[in-house]
Order: sequence, then C-alpha cells, then structure tokens
Amino acid sequence: MNANCAQPIGHLRPDRAVMTDVLRDPFGVVLEIESLREHLHRTRVTESPAKGGRRTYSAAMVPMPARASIDWLVLTAANRRQAKAYAAQLSARAERGVLANAEGVIVVPDACDARIGSGAATVLALVQVARQLAQRKQSTTMLGLFTGVRVLMLHSGGDSRRLPMYGAEGKLFASVPMRGAGGKCATVIDVLIDDLMSIPARAGGEVLIGAGDAVIGIARDPIRFDGEGVIGVAQRADVGRAVRHGVFVCEGESEEVARFLQKPSEIELRAAGAIAGDGLARVDTGLMSLDPPSVAALLKGCGVSLARSGEITLKKGGFADLVSRAELPAVDLYREILMALPAQSTRSEYLEACAPGVLATPLGAYFDAMRATRFSVKTATVSEFLHIGSTREILTSLVGPNAPAHKFGVGIDWTARGLLHQPTGNGHVLVLGGAVARVHIQQGCAILDRVAVGDVTLGGENVLVGISTPLPLTLPRGVSLFGVPVEDVGDVYATCGLNDNFKTRLDAGGTLLDQPFADFCAFKGISSAQVAQGDGTLWDARLWCVADGSDPLALVRWMWEDARAPQAWRDAERLTMREIVECADLEEIASRRDEVARALITAHPLASLTEAIDAADARFVHEIMVETQDSIRLCVLQRGAEELLQLASPIARAHGAATLAELSGLTTVHGAALRGVAFHAVGEAVLSHFEPPKSPSRAAILPDQAVWTSMPVRIDLAGGWTDTPPICNEIGGSVVNVAVMLRGQLPIQVVAKLEEPTKGAAPVIRITSTDLGQTREIRTMADLAQRSDPTRWSALAESALVLAGIVPSDPKASLANWLETLGGGLSLTIFSAVPKGSGLGTSSILGAAAIHCLDRVLGRARSQQELFAASSALEQMLSTRGGWQDQVGGVVGGFKIARTQPGATQQPSVESIAVPVPFLHELHARSLLYFTGERRMAKNILENVVWNWLVHEPRAVKAVERLRTNAERMRNALAAGDIDATIGELTQYMKRKRQIDPGSCPQSFDDLAARWKDELSAWCFAGAGGGGFMLLIAKDAHAAEALRTKIDRDPPHPRARAFEFEVDQVGLRCAVV
Repeated sequence: MNANCAQPIGHLRPDRAVMTDVLRDPFGVVLEIESLREHLHRTRVTESPAKGGRRTYSAAMVPMPARASIDWLVLTAANRRQAKAYAAQLSARAERGVLANAEGVIVVPDACDARIGSGAATVLALVQVARQLAQRKQSTTMLGLFTGVRVLMLHSGGDSRRLPMYGAEGKLFASVPMRGAGGKCATVIDVLIDDLMSIPARAGGEVLIGAGDAVIGIARDPIRFDGEGVIGVAQRADVGRAVRHGVFVCEGESEEVARFLQKPSEIELRAAGAIAGDGLARVDTGLMSLDPPSVAALLKGCGVSLARSGEITLKKGGFADLVSRAELPAVDLYREILMALPAQSTRSEYLEACAPGVLATPLGAYFDAMRATRFSVKTATVSEFLHIGSTREILTSLVGPNAPAHKFGVGIDWTARGLLHQPTGNGHVLVLGGAVARVHIQQGCAILDRVAVGDVTLGGENVLVGISTPLPLTLPRGVSLFGVPVEDVGDVYATCGLNDNFKTRLDAGGTLLDQPFADFCAFKGISSAQVAQGDGTLWDARLWCVADGSDPLALVRWMWEDARAPQAWRDAERLTMREIVECADLEEIASRRDEVARALITAHPLASLTEAIDAADARFVHEIMVETQDSIRLCVLQRGAEELLQLASPIARAHGAATLAELSGLTTVHGAALRGVAFHAVGEAVLSHFEPPKSPSRAAILPDQAVWTSMPVRIDLAGGWTDTPPICNEIGGSVVNVAVMLRGQLPIQVVAKLEEPTKGAAPVIRITSTDLGQTREIRTMADLAQRSDPTRWSALAESALVLAGIVPSDPKASLANWLETLGGGLSLTIFSAVPKGSGLGTSSILGAAAIHCLDRVLGRARSQQELFAASSALEQMLSTRGGWQDQVGGVVGGFKIARTQPGATQQPSVESIAVPVPFLHELHARSLLYFTGERRMAKNILENVVWNWLVHEPRAVKAVERLRTNAERMRNALAAGDIDATIGELTQYMKRKRQIDPGSCPQSFDDLAARWKDELSAWCFAGAGGGGFMLLIAKDAHAAEALRTKIDRDPPHPRARAFEFEVDQVGLRCAVV
C-alpha cells in the first residue's frame, strides 16, 4: 500500500490520554474504548479533607447497570480530515459514555483520500473490525471472529455540500433539539444510534449497516432480524419515491428478494413486478443486517483471510487489496454489493450491469462467494424518515409546532436555550444554543445554533451557526450565515441560500443566495472566472474572507445587501469552502460550544439575567454549572444513587432515578442506565402486588374440548393517561370509554385446547396467530426466555401462559413436569382483526382474553378485579408501560367510567353509563371510526408520558389533572344525552392528550382534519396516538355519509379505510365447546 494513504490521527486510550503517532494501521483511525466506559462511568467520587482551603476528590469503582448495546461502532469518512473531525466528536462522547455502550469505535477514511464508494468503504471497515477482533478473540476462522459480535456501521462519508454550515464537523454531528450529555444539544448521530438500538440484537451476532444522514424511526415499531443471510429493510412507498431509491422485488408477499433495482424508472418497476396491487413498492431504507456467515463470505470473496498467526491478510489483486490502494472506480454498497445477492441474479447479468472493465475480476470473485447467501427483506411499518441533508431539510424537519422531527422524539417540549426574551414576529425560531438578547422573525422559520449576538432580525428561512458579533444582525428571507474558525488564520464567515448546492457546477445551474451565479457576479461587479476554481462548484469558489475584529461580518454582509463587492473584499486573501472545511480548527469549535453557552451568564448584568429568567432559563443555567463542576456533579450523582437504593417505595425510586438521569444526561451511559432503573421501578410497583402460581394445576377441560374467548375493543373518550402507572398510583385514575364491535364482529378471539403428546414425545405448547400466519412451539423453559420483548409476536401469549400458571415463572423449573400435571400439551390460538398499532387497546385486551381463556382451561374463576390486575401485570412484564383502561374497556361492555383511588394496588370501580337511546342513534349516525394506515407501538409514546410525569414536567402534570376532570364531565354529558357537550369534551380530551405528549398527534392527522373541516364537528385520535385510528364525529348524518364517500373514493393512505362499528353491551364472552 502507498504509505501516503495512512497517516496517524490519534488513538484514544482508556486512560483518556490521546497519543499521536501510535496508529500505524493502513486503513484508518481506531479509537479503542473497550474499558473507557467502565473507567469513566463506574466511578465513586469521595471527598477528602480540605487542604489549603481546597477540597479534593478521588475515584473508586462502583457497579453500574448495563443496557443492551453494540460491541463496535464504525463510521466511514470521506478522507483523513473528516475522519479526524469525527474522531474528535467521538472522543468527547466516549468521555461522557454516549456511545451505546460500544466497546470500541472505529473511524475509517476512504483509502488515499479518494472517493472509493460506500461498497468499498464497507469492505475496508469490515477489515478494520476483523483486525481488532483478531487481537481480542482466539479464533481460527473469520466466521468465529464475528460470531457473537454486534457491529453498527454508519456510512457518513459525504462532504455536507448541501448543508455547508455543518461541513467542518460533518452533518452527522449537526445539532438537533434534544438534550444530550452535559446539558448540550444532541446531534443527528445521537438520535440515529438511539433509534437503531431499539432493534433487538440478532441471535449469533450481526453487522448492522445504515446511512448516517437518515433516521427511519424504527424505534416506533422495531423489526426483528431472524433467519439467515443478509436482511434488508424496506418501507412501502409510492412510485414517485421508488424511482429515486433502491427497490426490493419479491414474489407476492414473500420476504425472499428475487431482484434488487437501483433507482429504476417506472417502466422498469412495472416490468419487474415491483409494484404491488396497492400501487406501492418495497423501497430500500439503507438499513441492513449481515449475519456472521454472510460477513465471512463477503470478506472471503473480497480476498480477505485470517492467517494461522492471527493476522488479517489481503490477497494481492483481490477486491480489498485494490480498493485499499484506491485502484478501482467507486463501488457502491447499494448497487455493486447488494445487486449480487438476489436469487435471480446471474453472473453474466451482474457483471454487465455492475462490473465493467477493471471491476470484472474482483467483483466476479465476490459474486461467486456470495451465491449461497440468502437475501431477504423485512418491511418496516413506519413509512417516513427524518433526513437532515440540506439547509431546507434542516429547517422543515426541525422547526415549528408540527415539525416532522417530533414523530422521532426530537424537539418535543424543547425550550430555547440562551434567548433572554421570547421571539417576536409571525414565524418560529428554534434556538439550539447561544446568547441572544432578542429575535424578531417576520415569517417562516429559523434556527440559531451557537450564536452570540445582541439583537437579531430575520426574514425567515434562515440558519445561523457559529456566529459571534457585537453588532445587531439583520438577514433577509432565505439567507443563512455561518462562521468557522480556521487553524492559524482566524474566523471565516460564509453565507448561502435556502436551495444552494455547493456541489453543482456554477456554469451548469449553480447558485449563490439562490441566484444564478453569473447573475450574482454581474450584479456585484465581480468576475466569475476569477472566483470559480477547482471543480467549478461553489465548494471551490474563492469567496470567503477572514473576519475583521471590529465588524466580523463586514466582508460578507454585502453579498445579501443591495451593494457591490467592496474594495476590501477584492483586496483580501480569500478561501474556498473546501479549504475552510479542510483547515477548520475542530478543537476551537468544540471549545466555543462551551463558551457560547456560558455567554448567557457572563455577557449580561445579573439584574438583566434575573429579570429575564424563567424556569427553562434556570434549568439552562443549571446545566452550564453542572458542566463546569464535574466533580461536584459526580458527588451528587453518587450520593443520589446511594440514597436511591435505600428507598423502599418503587415509585419513589422511579422519581429519584428519573431526576438523577436528567442531571446525568439522558444520552450518557449513566443517564440511560438510570432511565432504565426508573422504568423498572414503575414496573415493580405493579408486579410487586401480583404473584403468578407457584405450582402446576390439572386441566379442567377434556382433551376434545376447547375454551373460546371473545372480546370487543374499546374507544377511549376521556381521561386517558390517568390510568397509567405511576400516575394512577399517585393521584388515582378516571377514564371513560366504550366497548365496540367492528363490522358486526368481536375482533379479539382466543381459543385454547389440550394436545395429547405423541407417544414417546414430550408435551409441547403450540402458539398460533391466525392473523399473522405464525406458529411457535414451546418445548423447554429456554423457549420462554425472551417473553418480555414486546417486538416478538408471541411474547404476549407467552407471558399470559406464565401469569395464568400454565407454565412456571421460574426459569429453572421443569416445563415437562408442569405440562404432565396439566394433562398434556396445549394449543393456544390468538386472533386480532384489528390492524397493528390501532390505538383501540388491542394488545391489552388480547392479553386479558388470553389470561381469562387459560384460567378457564384450569377451571379457575378469576374476578374482574383480579383479571384487571393480571392484565396490568402482563403490560409491565412486556415493558409496554400501559395502564388498566384497555382491559376494563374490553371486559366490561357499553359506555362506562372507571375510577381508582391513589395507592399501590389499583382496583378500578366501574360505573356503567346509561346513554339515552335517541342520543346513541344520533351519535352512531354521525360517527366514523377511521383507520389512518399509520402504525406505531404505544410503548414509545407511553414512555414519553410516564417520563414527563416522573420528572414533574409542569405542562404534563397540569394536563393530567385536567384529564381527570375531563372524564367526569364526559360521563355527565353521555348520561344526559347532550351531543354538544359530548363533542366539546372529546375536543378537550384531544387537546389534553396533545398537551401531555405533543408527539402523539402526527401532522398527517391535522392535515386530514383540515381536509375534512366542512364535514367534521370533532375528532380525536384513538389511544396513545402516533398512528392507528381516529374517531370522527360529523356535523350530521349526511355529512358523515359524505365523509365516508370521500374516504372510500380517495383514501389518503393505501391502508386507510373506514370501519363500521357498533356499541357492544356485553364485553367478555367465554364458552367451553
């Protein structure tokens, strides 16, 4: 390899020392952090006696709970400079433990700073991981090296030319409105890692690969990678999106990939059969999982092997060898690598399409090695993604009351940090950090990140990053401004328009401030030929000057003002954006993050600060002090943790852990662990009052009999959230809902039947989901080990088996002995005729039905209260955080209000509401139950709400109090048959639900309501929100029919539809047949 391709950048050791000139690895930058996590986050800080008037502190190791994580985090970078920038960011995160507990972190620049493509970068990154594993594991095969290891690889090697204000740090580290470590803003990578870590680890190990600039929101409904080989992840999307991305082609509903298309035309899509009957295609998300045999096959095909000495070697002339020397054209992961995998791919077709010329031999060897690898695809139910890749995208994604980022848990309840006065004007301002006295925005939206300015006036659609000036600042609409400290030069300020693309040639449509570059130069009186250099793009335009001390913006302000280029600019030495990014002072940028934060305190008199401060500002000031007093913070955390262990009440422990987690920073290992402690304590508060049977029981039915249980679903009408632990335990709950059938049928069905074992064979439990078409067999207790994972389709049924006493709760007990006492095996069939993520309480009601059905198998007569308690315990066992209203809604028919008193044991008192018949007829005629087609897992929304309660978030606390009042008023309106009052309370209910969790109502719901405003009187999303059903109440019966016609004729979503429903007055049914 060319020695010029490998230069040491730095090596982070667990003792925090950054030692240069120790990395001689030819492929990249390695940050070994395998014991850093323990060193930094298992620390007991103790105070020593004062010496010379100063107190000193020392550290000792203390245990910290761990969470599911990854073993290695890998980032690819475009060049060594970018790798250095990433390494600096990751070093800071490693010191705060904000890397998903990763044992090691590797940053891999493209070989020789050439653009080698994401496919080649993937191979070189895997070589790096293999080398690190070979030093740590005793294995003679590549398969053995990767077995049991989980790797997360993020491709992030772009120049950020469409988001130039984050070019120096990389758009992966663009700030987002979410609290990170030490009170600072989180960044895109924090959100991305948090999202991907919701995916359960693949059995046996995996390499999980994703794009570094897109969050697909998989946490809202995590998928599970099961089976062998390479597994891609798709979203169902229309043709307009499919032609811009990769597309999986499968036979019917099969998951086996027959063909993989890259940016196909509509004609190619239809010819390949890629478009389903609903008009949607399976579009690639960029996320994929490779099991260890696939990784081993890939590396073998690329000429990578493990020698007997433990050294990783590259076959001369093989793919890895050639790309390590940048001797091949760019190879793309989603084209050359993936297109070799589908079952229908032939060698000749593949080489013709993907491997012309010099690529034929190395990629031919790769193709041959991968032929035995299975290639399948999982389809995610989430249909959107958060992409922050351009100036326009960062504004539209992050700013505003209904910003798309809210769906991903980003920006909810964000408070401006460093803004001394509320913004004025008709627009929306997102302040991510800085010290700004006043902001006026005329319209639209704006972002201020690390800005220290007195007064700012904005036209709208502005992004300001890294700005510091003593003078007032005014920017017209669509103009962004950013500053970058450059090593040995000083600060350089640059500007751009909303749509400027720094990679478009200036003579081929390139713009500056959204004006054609030639027109801009003519108007400003400068020569475009003298400015445009290098590759002829804005990236290589020599435009930007070092800032003047007295007026830092003097040499850039003329660009957006009605003025010609000043002589001072013409005479100045100017830099290109490429030079600015390559020479950026990364340490200075990091330092200024801290300095700008402190400017809020240091730049203003105490009286001014005190006058402006509110609760949010006080918290911000507190965060700054926390950051600057690390030793004190550690003492507080340690003392708090010790006190936490002494608290007998689980709910008290939950509040205490939540408080400490907020202080520690939720994205740190410490904070994440404390968050887990808090939720575990909430679950303990419920489970501590419920104990499953300790001994087996004999079945009370005959082998030829079956127990059949059926239940309705519920529509919540008022008071939801007050039934959720620990809210209900602390203030009591009050909820109104109604049991309903869908299309004349009870949608929840559970059937249980004994199974006589085959002679000589052990009895077995067979769980079948008829709606999912899945069957799972339970033969040993090991098969129940993952029953608390809500992403597994069988987890609910498995937990019900434990709670009912069909199987033991002790993992060491003998399942065979319990089933022998039962009288044989068991067949448990579950069915839900409701779309997943409906908001109609389906999971909880199905759990209650399963428990009741199994009780009848054993001849047990559980009371309603006992069934409610058992179902609540099941919710906590699955960590879905739900309350008791769903099971009450399905077990008890009709309209009702359920109330509980504060206390550890929740016993809902159910009062049926006698609704006048004429009122019921009118309500039915005017109501529609509409499925939006969007799905979500309630756990994520529930956790947000519970967390807001645990940390005493003022808006959430107030909303909960009003929800209880809302329930009582709804009860009175229904009993009185007052349709107007009912509609009013339903409207209030939705308002309170949105108030307690702004992310619970997607923008698409508001868009639908606006679309149907002529027909609607009121509407409300069902359950926790985020997707699922909407209850629509039209102005009259004719408006309801018109609305139904609109939905049928032009559904807003391919899965959208209206469901006929009617009140079910009975509730739970069960029969032995």
